[in-house]
Amino acid sequence: MKNILARGGIEFLAVFLGIALSLYVDEWREENQIRERLMADYHSIQKDLEIDIPYLERIIVGQTRGYENGMEMIQMLDKEESFNYGQFVKSSLFVTSGSTFFGTKASYQASVSSGRLTYFGIDSLSNEIGKVYEHHYNRLDLNGLLLDELNFFKLPNINSGPRYLSEKIKQQNLDKIFSPEYYPGLKDFLTLQNSYINKCKWALEQMKRVNALLLYQLNIKS
Repeated sequence: MKNILARGGIEFLAVFLGIALSLYVDEWREENQIRERLMADYHSIQKDLEIDIPYLERIIVGQTRGYENGMEMIQMLDKEESFNYGQFVKSSLFVTSGSTFFGTKASYQASVSSGRLTYFGIDSLSNEIGKVYEHHYNRLDLNGLLLDELNFFKLPNINSGPRYLSEKIKQQNLDKIFSPEYYPGLKDFLTLQNSYINKCKWALEQMKRVNALLLYQLNIKS
């Protein structure tokens, strides 16, 4: 009887260990697959950043050029003796000519929605990646829309066409330039534009940091 019980206990233990080992192997395989897919996510996100970084750098250059031209216009309005109509009109061409940034989020969103990005916990890399997309990209989306709307609704348009030097067009432009609305509208736009440029620079710094971290991680795994 004791032999039967002992044999039964051994068989039960063998079955139990077999099931436990099988579950462990299945879990190991699943986690290994997730790690491989996470590396693919890292690669896709890095490629997106590789495209977005020079794109944002061009945005910063364009907006900075616009801001500098706008400040020249403000200086001319602050000191009427330095007002130069021709230069003012030329500067106005570039104030609002800069594009706004709307980054690529598809790879990041796919990784988040699948649960892979945080499957193994919120480590330093996933945290740094989140700062790019959940903080900086969202802020740039919002402030870019505000900048575009302020340009469209609040800043009076100056006629800079080929006849801008004709007496009629010139007088119409001067009436707008020295109207009560133009100066505060331009100031408001430049304030937001300068804030937007700074946010772009902060985002660019974080994007470059994450890009370097991703390249390092991918090189370790390759």
